[in-house]
Amino acid sequence: MPAPRRASPNPGAAGGYVLRPGEGDSVWSLGGHFTTKAVGEDTDRHFSLVEALAWRSTEPPLHIHHREHEAWYVLEGQITLQVGDQLMQATAGCFAFAPMGIPHAFTVDVEPTRVLVFAAPAGFEGFARELGVPATDTTPPAWLGVPPREVLGPVGERYGIEVVGPPLRASMGGDAA
Repeated sequence: MPAPRRASPNPGAAGGYVLRPGEGDSVWSLGGHFTTKAVGEDTDRHFSLVEALAWRSTEPPLHIHHREHEAWYVLEGQITLQVGDQLMQATAGCFAFAPMGIPHAFTVDVEPTRVLVFAAPAGFEGFARELGVPATDTTPPAWLGVPPREVLGPVGERYGIEVVGPPLRASMGGDAA
């Protein structure tokens, strides 16, 4: 994969920036389409923001972020999240939060679901980028899916992400919605 590009249009520039709809570096990664809107280099590592198009192929195994909090703002569609022992549904307009250190997973109940994924501090965007391939459009490729545990494990370890269980849909015996 080529060297990572920054989300901001002015790498190294002090101050703010605006990304228009569709702008930002896009990859097919972790079973979905991820467009980076803010990377750690732009935010002094305080947070990152990725716009994701998610399908069932995006559903991750139960995992823990040891270095960052993760949050989702659902723009379109619906996801069901397990955060610790809580099971929650989030539809368009909902915000969901998973604190650092708490096991979590989700299902995509409406395909595609479009979400903003926040990570604080930054780091998740590098994980998604490292596992991804450049995307030139939003039509899902036939091979799209979450990588197997033997791929996720070593890459996740570098980013403080630990797989601790099966995907939520599998642990619920099929449909989660």
